[in-house]
Amino acid sequence: MGKKVNNMDIKKTLTSLLRKRPFQFLLVGFVILVLLPVLITDNFFLYVLTLICISAIYAASWNFLANSGQGSLGHAAFLGLGGFASALLGNSIATALIRLLGTTGMPIGALSVTIQILVLLVGGLLSAGIGLLIGLACVRLKAWYLAMVTFGFSVIAHTLSSQFDAITNGVNGFAPTTLVPRGFPFYILVISFMFSSISIMYLIMKSRMGLAFRAIHGNEAEAKMIGINTAKYKLIAFVISTFFAGIAGGLNVYFLRFVDNSIFAPANSFLPLIMSVIGGLGTVAGPIIGSIFWVSIQQILALPSVVNSLQASVGQYFPGISNVGPPISLIAIGVILVIIVIFEPKGLVSLFRKIYKRLGVETHEKAEEKKKRKNSVSLFRNFYKQLLGAKATEKGEIKK
Repeated sequence: MGKKVNNMDIKKTLTSLLRKRPFQFLLVGFVILVLLPVLITDNFFLYVLTLICISAIYAASWNFLANSGQGSLGHAAFLGLGGFASALLGNSIATALIRLLGTTGMPIGALSVTIQILVLLVGGLLSAGIGLLIGLACVRLKAWYLAMVTFGFSVIAHTLSSQFDAITNGVNGFAPTTLVPRGFPFYILVISFMFSSISIMYLIMKSRMGLAFRAIHGNEAEAKMIGINTAKYKLIAFVISTFFAGIAGGLNVYFLRFVDNSIFAPANSFLPLIMSVIGGLGTVAGPIIGSIFWVSIQQILALPSVVNSLQASVGQYFPGISNVGPPISLIAIGVILVIIVIFEPKGLVSLFRKIYKRLGVETHEKAEEKKKRKNSVSLFRNFYKQLLGAKATEKGEIKK
């Protein structure tokens, strides 16, 4: 009986989950991402898509932390820890296997894919472990004080990776051993991690734990008053966020086929914040939309044809720069970010919702709400008619 009840509960949970619009969007998005490289066979397009998916995991990890009322300005530390740990561990395992098998290189197959997944998870766990230690010391701090602590930690991590160069080779950098071939196979691995990571974070936010996170985000003092252990839940949120940031770091390193201490750069700490704000803080789609926007602009402006046209048109205003693409992209991103923050503070998600409404398309939830309202109005009308009819019969009986 117990097993049957559990199976019924699982079926109900899955059914309710599949009916939810954000999860449906995730499933549809996953299918589209799988099919796109098949329909558009272009290496540059595949490169950009892969980078977008990795950035989406990184931005979603920061967004998850923000949903618990916390902020981080040093997420690059966990991105770098995950990247370095995955690469170093992968190289060690690959070297041992090559010696054991007596081959000249790492054989690509099911074993190498399994090793790739394991080293990525270990990189994430190491980042989460360091996040736990930092969280235990600092999680009681207010949001932006914690953000400053994490920023300081990212600076320390950058320095230590240079000082212990014999272990990390952080100054000159190194290439991780290829475990999954670059291109479509690695892309499938990335979108699988993206779908599973964002789905897990979404499910957590919809659980009782997520309710606690939202309560802390809304008002920490009131959350304490109703009995929520705010320090405990903030620590859990911090550890989960750093775990997914570490996975994003590992994927980034194996995708670029190189890692050095520049991964700890402060600019990488601000990236998830920028992508989340552009897309929409506190939403499932926000980090994904933000990463599409950010990566697309950067990669398009880096194309040789675009660089040449920009150089010809505005290169005179940047005489000391041979490639004006990066400065122009930064100016464009800065202007767009200012416009979004001022005119659309809830991000591009909010803008798309407004367009969606103006087109006259109703969401499933709103349609259900309208049905309920209509039903309640009709019930009230029937009740009112019955009441009037009862009063009329009473008056007739009194007259008689």
